[in-house]
Amino acid sequence: MSSRPDTYRILVAGDEELGFSYCAKLLDRSLTDPRSIAKESLVALWPKDEWTKHTTILKEGVITTLELDLELHGAWVWEIFNTLEPKDYFKRFSGLILCADPTREHLHAELSNFMDSVKIHIGCPIPTIIIVDRSKKLVKGQADSLRQLAESLVVPIFFIRLNTGENIEKAFKSLADEIFLKETS
Repeated sequence: MSSRPDTYRILVAGDEELGFSYCAKLLDRSLTDPRSIAKESLVALWPKDEWTKHTTILKEGVITTLELDLELHGAWVWEIFNTLEPKDYFKRFSGLILCADPTREHLHAELSNFMDSVKIHIGCPIPTIIIVDRSKKLVKGQADSLRQLAESLVVPIFFIRLNTGENIEKAFKSLADEIFLKETS
């Protein structure tokens, strides 16, 4: 029996700054302003776009360690398609984190279209969550609108706080549980 953890890739898409910040804070809870680190990195032609997180899952009384490789899907990714077909790119992923910016006018269509694209290329839906940063003040009605969006997409939504770390681990753990359940069923 191998002690090497099972490895799964997670695609982090949507608002790149939120996605980068989420991954950075997930791995380093002591960061007080992950958005500033994200802004600095994202101005580079090829920003940092991969992180590895280990987490444990309890299933039927057995604790299992998973290695979850997070990959930020940014504009620079399309350069990869010169050598790797979109179908092959998307098939590498076992889960999806959609980073929602509630100020985007066409957010519902953008997230829905991205989920559809992943489903088309993979051939089936994959475990997905939506995250929203509550550190930024939401306008009246935005939280309800985001909940309705998540409900219409049949995807759980997590309101996180990048500045304090609130719900960051909970959102990640939820996705990890869902990925492990799907992969072992």
